[in-house]
Amino acid sequence: MITVNRIGKHLGAEISGVDLSKPLDDDSFAQVARAFFDNEVAFFRNQKITPDQHIAFTQRFGVLEQHVRKESRLDGFPEILVVSNLLDDKGNAIGAQDAGRFWHSDLSYKHEPSMLSALYSVEVPEKAGRVLGDTGFASTTAAYAALPDALKQRLAGLKNVHSYRFYRDKNARAQEAEKARGGRVIQEHAPTEEQLKSVPDVETPVVRTHPVSGRKGLFINEAHTSHLVGMDKAEGDALLAELYAHIVKPEFVYTHTWRPGDLLMWDNCSVQHKATFDYDLPLRRLMYRTTVRGTVPV
Repeated sequence: MITVNRIGKHLGAEISGVDLSKPLDDDSFAQVARAFFDNEVAFFRNQKITPDQHIAFTQRFGVLEQHVRKESRLDGFPEILVVSNLLDDKGNAIGAQDAGRFWHSDLSYKHEPSMLSALYSVEVPEKAGRVLGDTGFASTTAAYAALPDALKQRLAGLKNVHSYRFYRDKNARAQEAEKARGGRVIQEHAPTEEQLKSVPDVETPVVRTHPVSGRKGLFINEAHTSHLVGMDKAEGDALLAELYAHIVKPEFVYTHTWRPGDLLMWDNCSVQHKATFDYDLPLRRLMYRTTVRGTVPV
């Protein structure tokens, strides 16, 4: 029997009674899909799945993306992005180490940004009995619904630019600042010019309508949004800062504490997320992520 237990106020639910190592019949998958889109973030505990099974489950939602960072894909499984803090025997990063430094939705800088992401936890860092490396999720639909009508009217028709190049530059500056403070050093592969050019900047509505639920949400994020189109930079930056702060108010956020064997999915059309970097080697963290292609935001 499949059960759904809502945990957060506006998002976040645990789905029980599902073994993702086995194919789901159509009715069971429909129940899972409905629970996912209703709750925007949904997770399954105690899963033991192979990369093939991870791919087979998530591709039932749609076409899987292959991340632009080829060096961070799982060997033999280009649909899976490795997210970890591990190093190989030469001291090079295994997978993406800086994923989630800023609030963002995955692949929002693509013409058809991701519909959903599914992250499977293989290893989680733990110290003195406490799990580290939580992930925060914020509902942009709940945040939009709570806006004053006057601000909703101001946002109607506005567009913003999502830029992978902007994100990589911002990430590099943050890493340099962290090094200067004597903080955590993250081993990363710098993107090539070819990789940057493969994902050109895109304009999207500030307010998008979810293609499945029909709910309206804010489609901006501090990681990928470079600016508001047709607006003075200072005015635009001030408005973006106001919206960013609003989206991550506690009432719109669910924070997930990981366990090994969690498979957690989030809806990139209506949710932003951010990692917590409160761990480092020898504490190990290893995750596998798939992303399902979405539709052009409207």
